[in-house]
Amino acid sequence: MNEKVVLSLNDIHVSFDGNPVLNGVSVGLYPGEVLGIRGENAAGKSTLLSVMAGILRPQQGTRAAAPGAEIRIVPQDIALYPSLTGKQNLEFFAEADGFFGNAERNRVNEMLRIFNLESSAKKRVETYSGGMKRRLNMAVSLIRTPDILLLDEPTVGADTHSVGIMLGCIKALKELGTSIVLISHNRSDLDAVCDRTVELRNGILLGAEDGE
Repeated sequence: MNEKVVLSLNDIHVSFDGNPVLNGVSVGLYPGEVLGIRGENAAGKSTLLSVMAGILRPQQGTRAAAPGAEIRIVPQDIALYPSLTGKQNLEFFAEADGFFGNAERNRVNEMLRIFNLESSAKKRVETYSGGMKRRLNMAVSLIRTPDILLLDEPTVGADTHSVGIMLGCIKALKELGTSIVLISHNRSDLDAVCDRTVELRNGILLGAEDGE
C-alpha cells in the first residue's frame, strides 16, 4: 500500500449468487480526505463500504488499511435502541467504547451539543423525527474519533437542519485529520464536503471529480 494512502482497495470483485456486484474496483483514500461515492440504487455502494470496513471479504482483490487505524462505519439503517432516550443510547455506546465516569459524562454531553440534541436528550428515540435519529445514529459512532470514517447515506430522509449539522460535523472531522468516505445519492451533499467524488456504475468505479 502506498505510504500516503490510509485505505486502499485493489481489483476488488464481489458477487452474490453468481451475480457480480463489484467488478474490479480499485481506489485509495488519503489522509484527511473526504471521498464521495455516488451511484444509482443497487449499484453496490453499501457492498463497497462493507469491503472498505473489512466486514465483507471479496472473492478477488486486496484491501489494505494503515496499521493501527481505527475505522468506524455509520450504517444507512438506524442502529439505535428506540425504547431508550437519546442520552441513554449515547451512554451505552460510550461505555462500549471504554468511557466511564466523568469522561463518559463529558463526552456524552459534548455529542449532544455537537448534534444539537440537548433539548431532546431525555426523550425516547422512538419519538424522534427522522432527522434527529440520523443525527444520533452518527453521534453514537463518533464517541471515539476514528482515523477513518465510512458513512453510508447518513443524511437520507433528514431535514435541512439535520443535514447541515451532519455536513458540518464531517467538515470538522476533516480538519482534525480524519479520512472520510461519504456515500450519498445527493449531489449537493457531496459537492459541499468532498475533495473528490467517484461514481459506482455497473460494479465499476468511474473516474474522480474535484470537489470543493
